[in-house]
Amino acid sequence: MSEPTLRVEGLDVVYRVRGYDRQVLRGVSFEVGRGESYGLVGESGCGKSTVALSIVRYLPRNGRVSAGSIRVAGADVLGYRGATLRAYRARTVSMVYQNPGAALNPSLRVGEQVAEAFTVLGASAQEAGERARAALARVQIADPESVLRRYPHQLSGGMQQRVVIAMALAKDPALLILDEPTTGLDATVEAEVLDLVASLQDELHTSVLFISHNLGVISKMCGRVGVLYAGRLVEEGPVEEVLQDPRHPYTVGLLRCIPRGGVRKDQGGLNTIPGFLPGLGAEIPGCVFSDRCAFADERCRTEEPPLVSVGSGHASRCWYHERARDLPRAEPAELELPAVRRDARPLVELEALTKTFKQRGHEVRALEEV
Repeated sequence: MSEPTLRVEGLDVVYRVRGYDRQVLRGVSFEVGRGESYGLVGESGCGKSTVALSIVRYLPRNGRVSAGSIRVAGADVLGYRGATLRAYRARTVSMVYQNPGAALNPSLRVGEQVAEAFTVLGASAQEAGERARAALARVQIADPESVLRRYPHQLSGGMQQRVVIAMALAKDPALLILDEPTTGLDATVEAEVLDLVASLQDELHTSVLFISHNLGVISKMCGRVGVLYAGRLVEEGPVEEVLQDPRHPYTVGLLRCIPRGGVRKDQGGLNTIPGFLPGLGAEIPGCVFSDRCAFADERCRTEEPPLVSVGSGHASRCWYHERARDLPRAEPAELELPAVRRDARPLVELEALTKTFKQRGHEVRALEEV
């Protein structure tokens, strides 16, 4: 059996805050096979991005790995220092961040930034420029030459994300980490970016760690998924099985929070998960989800459940995993919203609106007769 591209075992991460170590990851373990897409889901603050930053070795100064191991392409990356660490980031692993606008340097043209991804690999300035144009064409940017001359703020969010993906794939990495890459994009652009990532993965056979809070995106992009809560992996397995037959109350709660088709917000709110995440570094002797779980009893609060197999490749960290689907619902309060007056005078009205941009002697019509 071949070595997986990524193997994380017993990973503990702490942040030093006001003189004390606050634990944020608790014994996280998972693998990403060669050419596989693995999803990591959970609400904001669960530790998903901390996992990614640990793998890339980009933890902030007050953060450190206190236990466990991370192996990428068979090598222990926690031991890397200096030139070895720089070579690892330059050639083996790439990361696409949540906000592409913040990831790009606003003071440099796009062409300089994309070309730099090739010059650090040893390409000459001329070769790097040619490969930068080819890289943008590969991520389906229609006019690479024009985009290379622009600054990041002159690109749309979807275009910025394509540029960042092009830079991340410049070195054909063994592992590509996507940290909520479609956050802030509209539905159409999101679908285009996801299709692009899927096609490039097939072409390059790159292993992908896909981090998201969007279960719909994970179901489309990944073969396996891990559910993270308060820094602990509480459920893991094949995507279809975890989403169709969840065995942890937290996973059930996440699935119930998904908006349902045909339901209006003035006719009933979304289901919610009562309560809040534990505070940073909180001491949790039992199950990390016990304070918010309707099934929790004294055992849950004092004994941490082990990760047990509940099916082929499917595991859950819950004493009562067989009852998870029967979790009582937390029904939202009914809100009385004012009725919409259909006969009222509109606040904004557009008629035959046309907008044209002029750039380098060309006219680009953005709106026409709207």
